[in-house]
Amino acid sequence: MSSCFISDLHLDHKREDIKKAFFKFLESEASEFENLYILGDLFEVWIGDDFEDRFTSEVISELKKFSLKNKNIFIMHGNRDFLIGKKFAEKCGAKLISDPLILNKEGKKIMLSHGDIFCTDDLEYQNFKEKVRNEKWQKEFLSKDLKDREEIAKNLRKESTKKNSKKEDYLMDVNKLEVEKIAQENKVEILIHGHVHRPKVHNEAFGQRIVLGDWDKKYWFISLKGEKISLHSSEIT
Repeated sequence: MSSCFISDLHLDHKREDIKKAFFKFLESEASEFENLYILGDLFEVWIGDDFEDRFTSEVISELKKFSLKNKNIFIMHGNRDFLIGKKFAEKCGAKLISDPLILNKEGKKIMLSHGDIFCTDDLEYQNFKEKVRNEKWQKEFLSKDLKDREEIAKNLRKESTKKNSKKEDYLMDVNKLEVEKIAQENKVEILIHGHVHRPKVHNEAFGQRIVLGDWDKKYWFISLKGEKISLHSSEIT
């Protein structure tokens, strides 16, 4: 079965151009594949499945329309939209998947991940991730009213942007030893991930590591047809 992979769209009402590019992508390139894997950060922020405005309704509608063409949609959590739940996935006709996820395609073992699990040098981020992925923290956050959640999310993004601007470059990328360790433990030949916004095809000791880019001036996707796997990009106009 043919598949395509995307990540880090960071959909937000401030970037109508990215939203339009995504909808066009669903109608064009993505329609050539049976499976669409969204490997995290579909949205810039997600404060709970009970929040829905015009923007998110349009995204849900387009994904549902895509799924009704006999397409499979798989959604993985990112560091921005880890609160996406089953309710949202069901509305889209999608299925939530774990991070990491192992696929067996065309005789090859492929690992999919958002990518932040490999950024082990950034201890501050990993500690924050451990806190917000905790079931108790999430339950408490989702029990707050929408206005409070929006304010908390806004402040967390501001704080994150401020901290990231001061971090050393290597902290913002994967730890190569961690990548090798996890890949070899799972005996994978191909690793596909996003998160770091540094699109490239890397030749590693275990095989290929293909990094997706974020959607900004360009949009990025990986295609898998038969044994051929490729990284693609095009301008967002």
